[in-house]
Amino acid sequence: MRTPVKHLLLLFTFITATASAQLQSVKIGVNGLTCSQCTRSTELSLRKLDFVKEVEMDLEHTNGVITFKEGAVVSFEKIAQAVVDAGFSVRYLNIVYKFDNESVPEGACLQTEQWIFHFIEPETPVLNGEKELQLIGEAYLTPKEFKKWKNVIKDSCQTPGSTTYHVKL
Repeated sequence: MRTPVKHLLLLFTFITATASAQLQSVKIGVNGLTCSQCTRSTELSLRKLDFVKEVEMDLEHTNGVITFKEGAVVSFEKIAQAVVDAGFSVRYLNIVYKFDNESVPEGACLQTEQWIFHFIEPETPVLNGEKELQLIGEAYLTPKEFKKWKNVIKDSCQTPGSTTYHVKL
């Protein structure tokens, strides 16, 4: 029996590719940092996370860069919560990943060692080298920014036992 072409196209849209990408770091924008004590409080809250190796905060730009212990299981939710626990809010959370010629057409689902990334509006169909992925979700954006994306994100990449993140380049 033949499978209709329409069904094959639908099937290929949701295939999850496995990536040999590697997490390099996270860049985080923090709302409300007004003094060195605010920055220090945020840094200390982030350093308490067992997977964090280093935190470098920048008061002037109200952001920071977080690097991780080798082989650690990283939780983006815990990073965002650590900022909230310090008394601030997340403006953005961008993942810096190193890719090796990974194909990511619109709506692609890309399986990494720890997560599945659902690409929204990719700028390029192939990723190579270090790329910055912006997490799209309520915990990772300002309420105003999240409102812009709320109707665009869909859980088309869900796989039992894995965590899917919506990302854009």
